[in-house]
Amino acid sequence: MRKSEKQSSLCLLNKTMAVLFALFFVAGAARAATFTINSTNDGSDVNTADNICETAASGECTLRAAIEQANAIAGADTINFNIAPFNDSVKTIAPVSPLPGISDIVILNGYSQPNSSANTLTTSDNAVILIELNGTNAGANANGLTITGNNSTISGLAINRFGRVGISISGGDNNVIAGNFVGTDASGAIDFGNGSVGIYGEFASLSNGNLIGGTTPAARNIISGNGNAGILFEFQAADNIVRGNFVGLAADGTTVIANNGFGVGFGSFTGGTIIGGSDADDGATDDIVNSRNYVSGNTGSGIFLGSGVTVLGNYIGTDATGTLARPNSSGITTNAGSGTIIGGTTAGAGNLISGNTGAGISAGFTNGLIIKNNRIGTNASGTAALGNGDDGINISAGGGGNQIGGTTADDANIIAFNAEDGVQIDDAALSPAGNSILGNSIFSNGGLGINLSIDGVTANDAGDADTGANNRQNYPIINAAEPDGTRVIGTFNSTAGRTFRLEFFNSPAVDDSGSGEGRFYIGAIDVTTDASGNADFDNTFTYDSPLNSYVSSTATDLTTGDTSEFSNAKLVTTTTAASVSISGRVTEAFGRGVFGARVSLTGANGNIRYAMTNSFGYYCFAEVAAGETYVIKATHKRYEFFAQIVAVNDDRDDINFIGSSIFLKEF
Repeated sequence: MRKSEKQSSLCLLNKTMAVLFALFFVAGAARAATFTINSTNDGSDVNTADNICETAASGECTLRAAIEQANAIAGADTINFNIAPFNDSVKTIAPVSPLPGISDIVILNGYSQPNSSANTLTTSDNAVILIELNGTNAGANANGLTITGNNSTISGLAINRFGRVGISISGGDNNVIAGNFVGTDASGAIDFGNGSVGIYGEFASLSNGNLIGGTTPAARNIISGNGNAGILFEFQAADNIVRGNFVGLAADGTTVIANNGFGVGFGSFTGGTIIGGSDADDGATDDIVNSRNYVSGNTGSGIFLGSGVTVLGNYIGTDATGTLARPNSSGITTNAGSGTIIGGTTAGAGNLISGNTGAGISAGFTNGLIIKNNRIGTNASGTAALGNGDDGINISAGGGGNQIGGTTADDANIIAFNAEDGVQIDDAALSPAGNSILGNSIFSNGGLGINLSIDGVTANDAGDADTGANNRQNYPIINAAEPDGTRVIGTFNSTAGRTFRLEFFNSPAVDDSGSGEGRFYIGAIDVTTDASGNADFDNTFTYDSPLNSYVSSTATDLTTGDTSEFSNAKLVTTTTAASVSISGRVTEAFGRGVFGARVSLTGANGNIRYAMTNSFGYYCFAEVAAGETYVIKATHKRYEFFAQIVAVNDDRDDINFIGSSIFLKEF
């Protein structure tokens, strides 16, 4: 090739590379553009192809224009705010029509406005939000913001008074909504609710992996005052996370600003969803506390669940301190669901579900529900009353195979101070069965501790052949309860040839029905019924039940999972005297029986019992307490006898007395 041709080729190559580099840098700039909003006006962008946020009328950058620009050029963009005057006044953006949806990656950061700041508090919210989106003029069907793309972040905005939804996620995945006030004014204190849902995962929109809130105080959203649910994801929305939010409360964590519907709702096919909790549920207490949602004061259920949802560490029906009632209509409602978990065994992972108008937890047509380590009807510490207005837990028609509590101490729920039953398994049509109630602390409820119907204590039946709620599983009968390790003696009758877990509990008082409750877990034994369905038990545990307290028990069929109601409440007393007897014969020197001799039996406590000999000289004391030492004396007007000191552990029939004649001694 000639020199001139080489030079021409090099020039062409250099031009080509320059164009490619120019395209690269332009594309790179497009992928990381920052648009700064400097006006509260509502104009559209003049040219969405020039990568400049600018309206036709004034050259201002508006929210509408910034969203249009961000959507027009592919890549992750940031939208910041810098609206004068730069003081503590709220800058209100009031669009006159629906804003465009966010279809590309955007970081929309209201906290970039000068003088604003995110929340730093745990049980209240001191965020300073200075950017407000007011939907009064946007139209009856307008949303505040609509996200149709993936991986966007919305923060630092007050979004209120839109005709429809505050923030709509329609088909978008992995978006983050953190540090916003949705349905209140910019102070978080005044109800400026949106017309429908606060944050909405649109029906059948396949919106997955979205995060509402987070694990730091700065990420908390206040979602209150809206015309329907606070947060609602309907069908086919998986792996979404809701944590760290106030839902139904004002920024002070105490005042109610109710959503007119569920606090948080997830429909069917929403597996992998977490409400509260920490990222790994790994026992990191700070993460769990900061991840706690406070869902209170809403006109519907605090939380409504479909399938496959885990609910960890939330306060549902109380203020942010967990000491004052802020009722939802009910605490948690599950319906037509499976595989849902309420509570967890790590520190702080149990929920506080108290103070609600209705039941703490209501489950209908629900299978495989696990409820563990929650406080239902108490304050946050589990020590004082903050009862729900109905049952603590109600399981109704069509469900089964649910578990309340478990076999380890970390599984146990506290279910106390509720107005009706502690746990009710409804005995209506389609009675639920196979519901295990294990190891819980259940006490001081207005109705029964466990009720397998709605009509009070269900009587046992021979062989346990009846059906209904939990197949109306028979409960044990306790015949004796003793202190110093809690010895329990009793009988049990149920289905023949089955193994049952019998659990025993101690309570300071008896239920009004005479049936037991179970404040303190004592322990458990397994028994297997014989061919007649019978099993006796006599077991001593390490737990010491105080004298004059009460012991009760439940039975759980290890084949079906059915748990009974509580048994009779048996008063804890010392060893009864019914187990041994003392007897013998009183005779004169020649072996003839002495009739009418009086024999006294004096115990270590000084109590004295008397018996008289019959015509053959025999006497008997029945129902003598074993394990004690007694002084036994015989007296008669004609004879004199030596007293005996006897330690009694078993029946004795050999305590005999031979008398010496008083008259012979006189000579």
